[in-house]
Amino acid sequence: MAAVEAEQLESRLSTEDLMKMQNLFLPSDSSDLPVSMQRAEFVEQAWSVIGRGSQEEYGHLFDSVDVSREGWVNWERLTSYFLLGLSEKDEHIKTTAVLRWRPARTLPVPHRDRLHSITHLPNAGRYLTLSKDGTLTVWEEKNLTLLRSHRLTNDTVRPKDLWATGLVLLPNVQKIAVSFTSKEICFYDLMSKDFNLQYKLHGLHYTPISLHYWYHPDRPDQAVLSFGDAGGQVSGVCFRSALSSLFERLSVGGMQGSAISISWAELQQGRHRCCYTLTHTAHMGQWVRTGQSHPSIHPSICSPIHPSIHPSI
Repeated sequence: MAAVEAEQLESRLSTEDLMKMQNLFLPSDSSDLPVSMQRAEFVEQAWSVIGRGSQEEYGHLFDSVDVSREGWVNWERLTSYFLLGLSEKDEHIKTTAVLRWRPARTLPVPHRDRLHSITHLPNAGRYLTLSKDGTLTVWEEKNLTLLRSHRLTNDTVRPKDLWATGLVLLPNVQKIAVSFTSKEICFYDLMSKDFNLQYKLHGLHYTPISLHYWYHPDRPDQAVLSFGDAGGQVSGVCFRSALSSLFERLSVGGMQGSAISISWAELQQGRHRCCYTLTHTAHMGQWVRTGQSHPSIHPSICSPIHPSIHPSI
């Protein structure tokens, strides 16, 4: 019973109460010697200065701290007792807590082929998933409710031959870039209902298989789309005015429907003033499967599939 009462007193003590109790143990003179109190003195002074609880409860607290029955306590002993009690309570909560998992449920799966990408849209509270056959689905973030599904179009190949290899979000311009085995990267509008195709970058030397996008947090006009390919190359398209336009329309012949078609050759020739390209061949012909930006190494780091080759810029 005494232990219960002492625990009840401790649970009612606020930070202000503990500071008042600490002041009781401050030396009254210039000496740095710790102040200690006997039972009767501690009970009377603590009960008087804190103003809550009974004298019996403060007596129980003293006895709980003075387990060796030496007849005195100081502030160091009190704080050790309080900390030990909090630690034991926290450990008890951890060992007795039961995880409350939600009931498992089966999600509808509109994909009929292998998934290549799961992308989070934090500002929209959505997830995007892309499968090999170009099926793009939108999921609600909280409950993973399927909102819509759409088959991406690319008039270069027949729908049954379409093979998507990767997807990356371009958050500063509200677009996604999707790579295909037809050696193309297509840019689709996230704001349109049917993910309208806006740009098509074609004529790449090898099939792009990994995509990464970075933009400057303070100057979002400046951005880099980097991609690794099946030939061991890491290439980057560096945009100078991404918010205005990713690419320029050089001629009417460069239009495919409402989309602008851009060849890799014309980018390498510098015919687009809004962007330029970079290419590195450091992976000895191995597939470059992953890429990641690094805050201190601009703009990206890529790693090949071959396990003996270390990541390099």
